[in-house]
Amino acid sequence: MFIVNPKACGGRSLKIWEKKIYPLLTKSNDLKFDYVFTEKPFDGFRLAMKGIEKGYRKLVSVGGDGTLNEIVNAILIQNFVEPTEIAVGSIGTGRGNDWRKTIGIPEDYNEAVNILKNEKYILQDVGKVRYIQNKKEKERFFINIAGMGFDAEVTYKANRKKERLATSLSYSINLVKTLFSYEPTIVNIIADGHIVYNNKALTLNIGICRYSGGGMMFTPNAIYNDGLFDLTVVDDISILKILANLRGLYNGSFIKNPSVKTFRAKTIDVYSQEKLYLEVDGESLGHSPFHFEILPQTLKVIVG
Repeated sequence: MFIVNPKACGGRSLKIWEKKIYPLLTKSNDLKFDYVFTEKPFDGFRLAMKGIEKGYRKLVSVGGDGTLNEIVNAILIQNFVEPTEIAVGSIGTGRGNDWRKTIGIPEDYNEAVNILKNEKYILQDVGKVRYIQNKKEKERFFINIAGMGFDAEVTYKANRKKERLATSLSYSINLVKTLFSYEPTIVNIIADGHIVYNNKALTLNIGICRYSGGGMMFTPNAIYNDGLFDLTVVDDISILKILANLRGLYNGSFIKNPSVKTFRAKTIDVYSQEKLYLEVDGESLGHSPFHFEILPQTLKVIVG
């Protein structure tokens, strides 16, 4: 079952589905499928849950990383079958599609459809985070990267504006704008029961995979199935230093900067003096405190 977000990428996703992806699928005699469209936020979750109940065991996201995240949360929350009996795939039509870069799903739609037919699978780690929203504790699964502080603020602004620019460009523009308004706060981080950071931090990223923000590598050494989070923390540094190292965000070399700290852990707790906001897989959520837990090799993924 294909779950299509027609509003992804500023509404261009529907045209991509109708003119490129759907014709490729119908040409393939050995691929039997159904499809549904999302209409509002969290429809991906609801439609995936219904599909699993009806007996679908391969769910393919057609949209951005947010649509994929909703489908993954349905797979992990449902209680009809074991989660690993359900395979998830993705054909990216959204602004981000950063997750596929690590997993090996190509941009070319014909190649992406062929990957679905080849049925090659891996088991990937999943992250689970507890956070506060509207004064209540909530929980969310994620499969790519969680960003806090400055990163979450940039993502929130990009989501709010629903920009039609390419993600790497829109993210960079919002990054520079946010540099002049964001106020860092003191952050306390506990990794696997040990205090690893207690200082004023600009941004934090906890990754299972490597890419976010349209190709930036906040966690360049992350491995999707090693049972560990990769944590990157950037101290409260000057605007000039950030702009000077902007290129390093795209090749991962910025983690060599003395102002950047990296750690690996199975569980991570984050506390902050002021509210620290969160985004996972490009979706803006609530605020601190946070508790992160890794679930090793929990998600069955169709890969290239």
